[in-house]
Amino acid sequence: MAAGDLITTDGQVEWRGALLGVDTPFELVQLEGWLDLPDLRDGDAELANAHGYQPGQLLADRRIVTLSFELGDSDPASFRAAESTLRRITAPDENPAEEPLVVRWQGIKAMVLARCTGRLIPTPVEYHYGLTRGVIQWRATNPRLLHLPQQAPATAPPVAGGGGLLWPLTWPLVWGSAQFGGELVVTNDGNAHAQPTWRITGPCTRPMIRNADTGAELAFDDSYTLLDGQQLLLSTEDRSVLLSTGVSRSNMLIRRQWFTLPPGNTRIRFETSDGTGQLECLYHHTSF
Repeated sequence: MAAGDLITTDGQVEWRGALLGVDTPFELVQLEGWLDLPDLRDGDAELANAHGYQPGQLLADRRIVTLSFELGDSDPASFRAAESTLRRITAPDENPAEEPLVVRWQGIKAMVLARCTGRLIPTPVEYHYGLTRGVIQWRATNPRLLHLPQQAPATAPPVAGGGGLLWPLTWPLVWGSAQFGGELVVTNDGNAHAQPTWRITGPCTRPMIRNADTGAELAFDDSYTLLDGQQLLLSTEDRSVLLSTGVSRSNMLIRRQWFTLPPGNTRIRFETSDGTGQLECLYHHTSF
């Protein structure tokens, strides 16, 4: 089951295979940090002998998501079971890896990769009668909201046209077909730049990915060859170049002009020296 598949309505949160929020034992009181813009850090530089600062780049900090909930059940066994589930899914793990936190809000199901960093289960007198209000907090190092499902358009290298004029010329002239293929138009429906992962499947030699709008390229050494069925993943987020077996091929990437996908359409070109292979663009519509 994919992340977010349990969610059926707005105001629900999925975490570690459990549902929180609307129409669950953990009724939504408030969700903070999901639609909010994370804190921003700036690179402004103080102007020497002048008023003000030289504006620098604004970069988002980690996203902190806080869910306030109400847990109430007059059946003591059901109340204790719900509390036990809550404690289990928020317990810290020995592994520092982030996990999918999925929220559906205003019809959009989106995800961040996060870790649970806080849990409050107050025990006032009402607790003994099966009622408490608590808080869960998560922290995501990548603040981007990744809309689900993931997109995966694909293309093959361009194919040369066929035919052409025949001699002697006769009327009407019959022109050959033009080159076709090798291009993707990737659409990002969010409001922030998406960080794609490029998946190249062999066989192919000297693959190259080009942003046709800006000219930025990810190009491999002339001698680099992917064998039949081999897959290579190029991650924009961490700028890794890995075979599906986990072996790095970063040393074979000779042109490293990494680029993101801005809101709207981006034209992508894919070429190989032998005209074989396939390119997939794995990305999410992305928002802040």
